[in-house]
Amino acid sequence: MVDKTTPVLGIEAYEIFDTLPERGYDDLVALAAQICTTKIAVVSLIDKDRQWFKARIGTSLCQTGLESSICRFVVDEDCLIEIEDLTADPRTAQNPLVNEPPEIRFYAGVPLRTPLGTVGALAVIDDVPRPGGLLPGQREALTKLSSLVVDLLELRRRSTALGATRKRWRSLIQAMDEGYFLAQALRDETGCLRDWAYLEVNPAWERHVGIPADAVIGATYAALFPFIESDWIALAAKALETEQPVSFVQRVKATGRWYEGTFYPVGQDYFSATFKDVTSQIAARNRQDGLIALGDVLHDERDIATMISQAMTIIGKALCADRATYGELDHDIETITVAEGWALPGMPPIKGLYRFDDYGRLRETLLAGEALVITDILTDERTRDDSTGWLALKARGVINVPVREDGRNVALMLVHFCMPHDWTSEEIHWLHNAADRLELAIARRRADELQNMINGEIAHRLRNTLAMVQAVARMTLRDALSKEEASRFYERLQSLGRAHDLLHCDEQRAAVLGDLIANILRDASVFERCQISGPVMRLGSRAAMSTALLVHEMTTNACKHGALSVPEGQVVISWQVEASQAGNDLVLFWQEQGGPPVSEPTKGGFGARLISFGLIGTGGVSLRYEQEGLSASFRADAEKIMRT
Repeated sequence: MVDKTTPVLGIEAYEIFDTLPERGYDDLVALAAQICTTKIAVVSLIDKDRQWFKARIGTSLCQTGLESSICRFVVDEDCLIEIEDLTADPRTAQNPLVNEPPEIRFYAGVPLRTPLGTVGALAVIDDVPRPGGLLPGQREALTKLSSLVVDLLELRRRSTALGATRKRWRSLIQAMDEGYFLAQALRDETGCLRDWAYLEVNPAWERHVGIPADAVIGATYAALFPFIESDWIALAAKALETEQPVSFVQRVKATGRWYEGTFYPVGQDYFSATFKDVTSQIAARNRQDGLIALGDVLHDERDIATMISQAMTIIGKALCADRATYGELDHDIETITVAEGWALPGMPPIKGLYRFDDYGRLRETLLAGEALVITDILTDERTRDDSTGWLALKARGVINVPVREDGRNVALMLVHFCMPHDWTSEEIHWLHNAADRLELAIARRRADELQNMINGEIAHRLRNTLAMVQAVARMTLRDALSKEEASRFYERLQSLGRAHDLLHCDEQRAAVLGDLIANILRDASVFERCQISGPVMRLGSRAAMSTALLVHEMTTNACKHGALSVPEGQVVISWQVEASQAGNDLVLFWQEQGGPPVSEPTKGGFGARLISFGLIGTGGVSLRYEQEGLSASFRADAEKIMRT
């Protein structure tokens, strides 16, 4: 029961007072009057100080004060009220509507019960009393009609709430920094998504896409961009098919911009998307990754042509370009010989000889040593009158960055986009950085090639000198040494020569320990009877010479007196790096097996002195003459081994 002194609450939520007539309500009061056979029927809504008729038939009144309202009794009692004769009921006997025109006599009202409370009544009224009131069927029909009135009220409230929500969302969408659009899917005859039409965009759209918002509504994706990109169509189709949001980080190839955002399905064949331009972030990340990859290639690749080709691939991909290649200039910068370089599929081949003057007024910029930067060859004053050659190469956005040698331009890095491209200062700076690195790497490789050539010549002459020394020694020492002593002297000279060859064949100017040992064993024809193992160790020049003499002497002794002097004997040679108090030591182990019994020699000659010098002439030698064969270890500072 509602407190009669308290105004009805909740009617404000429907925002219905003083609205225009609506057919649904009008039809219901007409039906109520017809079913109940009365002249008047109203949908009465109770406010704090009045009753207002949303719909009425048979009366010209649209509202009354609460003091003359009979429907307020229905709201107060929250039940059906029938008054057979209004003049005889104390609640209505003095009512102005009873005693004055329209002088009503009969009333029946059913409460309008909403989720927010009883807000009024559906009432039928007549100007004659009705003994016995409504018939049961009329009463039931009036109750059902009141439920339909409530349904209309609720529909209005929900629509109003939805409209308010939409208004809030629209306000939010209009104000947000991210771009937004609502679109309708357009399908082909097979039902596949082929395009979409823009129904709504927010102001941020223009900032992120660069197309005025008022030019978008009603336009299709295909109409706004030069060609439809299947990747974008696939993203929208996935959102519609799965009915789930689909996030993306994707590039619009037509504009070169990158976007991060999400597609949202919105009912059948409708979807929306929010997005933001992340071109600068993606570009910065790609450039950073590109410099790292470029550094690896320039450091590791030895062949200049291969290095340049790999560098162009990295540069093209880092800038998301359509082509990146390299061309060598003639002395007067009149022509350029361009390599094929790297390009996306569909780009025409570019390899060949080109005259700069066939492509516009370019030489002035290049002769000044400056980068040639062109946003669009069709609009740039240097190229617009000579665009045919550029268009044949599918090059619209172009940059040529000089590569210098000895203070002059000797080559160009060429980067092309098939669409106009606004070159940023970051991109230009990055390309200059890449060109400088490439320039240094090429100079370093050419210096290495020259040094290798010089070293080769020195090595050749040193081998000739060693051969001459050997020949002179043979003639000089022919009568002074025994045949055996002379042979060992000559073999030592040969070991020095092999060590020298290893030093000058290796690009790092260091001999590899495993290669040094293996070559000496092969020269002695005992390689198959020896086992060698250990990590890769590079030896400095002094260590290589000393180690070569040491291994040669150990091999000679094993062949004459030790394990290699008998068919079943063998030698195990291994090495490892061990921690020591001073740092790390290289330890070389020599173990003879299967040979004759050995004993420590009673006197030592030159060979014994060579062995005692160890790996770098500083000792660190341990010799053990054991029953199963000679066992030896040679220890030296690992850092000195590599640099000495």
